[in-house]
Amino acid sequence: MRRFLIIGNGAAGLAAAEAIRGDAGRAGGDDITIVSDEPHPAYSRCLIPGVVAGELGFEALSLRPPGFYGSLGFKTLFGRRVTGIDSARHRVILENGTGLEYDALLLATGARPAPAGVPGSESPGVFSLRTYEDATRIAAAAEEASSAVVVGGGLVGLKAAVALRKRGLKVTVVVKSPWILSKQLDRWGAVLVQEALAALGIGFIFGQNPAEFAQKRGRLMGVRLEDGARLAAGLVIVGKGVVPEVRLAREAGINVAAGVLVDRHLRTSAPGVYAAGDCCEVSDLVTGERSPSALWTLAVEQGRLAGLNMAGRAAPYEGGLTRLNTVEFGGIPVASAGLVTARGNGFQELSRSARGAYRKIILKDGRLVGAVLVGDISRAGVYAALIRRRAVVEGLEPELLSARMGANHFPGALAALAGGPAVPQALEKMES
Repeated sequence: MRRFLIIGNGAAGLAAAEAIRGDAGRAGGDDITIVSDEPHPAYSRCLIPGVVAGELGFEALSLRPPGFYGSLGFKTLFGRRVTGIDSARHRVILENGTGLEYDALLLATGARPAPAGVPGSESPGVFSLRTYEDATRIAAAAEEASSAVVVGGGLVGLKAAVALRKRGLKVTVVVKSPWILSKQLDRWGAVLVQEALAALGIGFIFGQNPAEFAQKRGRLMGVRLEDGARLAAGLVIVGKGVVPEVRLAREAGINVAAGVLVDRHLRTSAPGVYAAGDCCEVSDLVTGERSPSALWTLAVEQGRLAGLNMAGRAAPYEGGLTRLNTVEFGGIPVASAGLVTARGNGFQELSRSARGAYRKIILKDGRLVGAVLVGDISRAGVYAALIRRRAVVEGLEPELLSARMGANHFPGALAALAGGPAVPQALEKMES
């Protein structure tokens, strides 16, 4: 009987466990243990802003039905923290000193919120939004507050801002970039979203970072910005992105850069140790660059392939689209895939605006390398598939810009998709 150990119970860890157990019966009698420092079964981080808004409880976040872990024979150690890995002895150490031995280990440790890095960051009333517990603490604080500041104009920050507005708070979003959603949208697409959010009563300040979270007698009073301006706030949410959680890997002597480094089979530099999800670096299919990714869809894909490789079935990972997002703000749907702005010579940008909708495509060498859709996100899955498979679309630019574009407009280009990996029509992003 082989011993499989998975550190992390999020998208990647869960997908890996299911892949190991379902690998044509190969792992049917094997021991699969999932360790997580959170005390809960797996849940969707994408939905936790609904907890902040007071609209959702934990049951609505659950990814699997009750009894799921037991039905597949998974052993679970929830609410337990791993403090070290002894890769030479194939053993991990829990915080209570207990040792767990393994034949194959998966690091699915995820990511942690990037800190604001300014005085007062540890003050009561200053929060990040990463876990269910974070969301419940923010919801409780919102009951006592009348105003809030959200630091960061990314997906998490904006979702948090909307949630706080639903609770009736005055909300100001502080953004260092020139526009919101700078990783997902270009300036013109971002304007449409900002207008929708402003209509909900959310204010924006651009070109600024916090310089201090001011407090008095242990109570948060507000935020001082870099230019000296002060904003009153009963609570602050810092949404400055995430940092791969690589501490365990680094301390174990496993090769890391920005994230844990893996090969095409998601193996780390330590024998028998794999990594998947937000904690590792992957190659982007468009740019070829290695970088961490906080995409839910990539975490699921990497976790599944890592599980297959751990179980002895060779399943190479060729990389993914590290930018693949869909979301809705104020009734305005947004989707983007690949690049959102051109990267110098050799790129072509084409856009079209009509009645509150905006659509832009980016091409290079006759291939679609990026798409931005705002207001009308029809065919988003087709765009993502074309980008992922590097399909040649030269001469089809009018069809690509049309909301009526479909597979029949470019059968030759979509022929390249035959046999390729599935691209979900309902794309989901977790920037966590």
